[in-house]
Amino acid sequence: MRNGDLQVGLARDMRKVPLVNLGTSGLKVSKLGFGTFDFGVPSLNISPEEGAHVLEEAHKLGVSFWDTSDDYGSHPHVAAALRIVPRKDVVISTKTSAKTGKDAKKSLQTSLTELAIDYVDLFLLHFVKSGQIRNCRLILRELADMKAAGVVRAIGLSTHSVAVVREASRFEDLDIIMTICCNADQTVIKKFHEEIPLEDGSIEEMFDAVKQARENGKGTIAIKVLGSSAPPLVEDYQSSIEFIDRSPFVDAMLVGMRNLDQVRKNVRAILSG
Repeated sequence: MRNGDLQVGLARDMRKVPLVNLGTSGLKVSKLGFGTFDFGVPSLNISPEEGAHVLEEAHKLGVSFWDTSDDYGSHPHVAAALRIVPRKDVVISTKTSAKTGKDAKKSLQTSLTELAIDYVDLFLLHFVKSGQIRNCRLILRELADMKAAGVVRAIGLSTHSVAVVREASRFEDLDIIMTICCNADQTVIKKFHEEIPLEDGSIEEMFDAVKQARENGKGTIAIKVLGSSAPPLVEDYQSSIEFIDRSPFVDAMLVGMRNLDQVRKNVRAILSG
């Protein structure tokens, strides 16, 4: 099959993958989201133009949910892609590690400038640890005016902590929770903790916490689906993707990708699940 035929075939298949609702946020995203962390890794030397091409082709295959962060270094890549793909056709998520409402708003404005857009769909507090949850709630309250102004469409957090998911699922000001969900038992997590950095609790407890968040109307996004290349998850790649794809308490998943081969592999995994 010629490359052009492959592209057309995959694009046709990808239309079968439904958009999903993110809780009660009002946002719809592709079930598979594009994690752009790798674009900002200096040793990989991926230029904004190269990253934009991969994102453009991913969009043609239906991957219209793109995730970045103020510390990834991939804002230029997303910005370059948005000069090709219409803004209205993608959902953009970015994150901040700011520890005050003032700094979070400053980070948001910087991100908007770097992305060359006037709003983001998701704005999340990044990697919230269990000891930071009270302060996190205060910051989210301060961000409510940015949401009311339309500068962000939904707000939330990312975390590796079961305790944070449990607590945040009760926050009225929070729309989205992004957290670790993967098909690994506790033995695997303990052995590959660097790749699957669950902060506390067990993966079963995390699932229960995410289920509760989902029942409370929060949008739920799975990360570390492949555990940052944890060998057991990567070796059983199809099962790893399918497990999360079939989890009724997970709305969408983010998978880090750096090239078209990885995009196609992930698209096939979703479609065959």
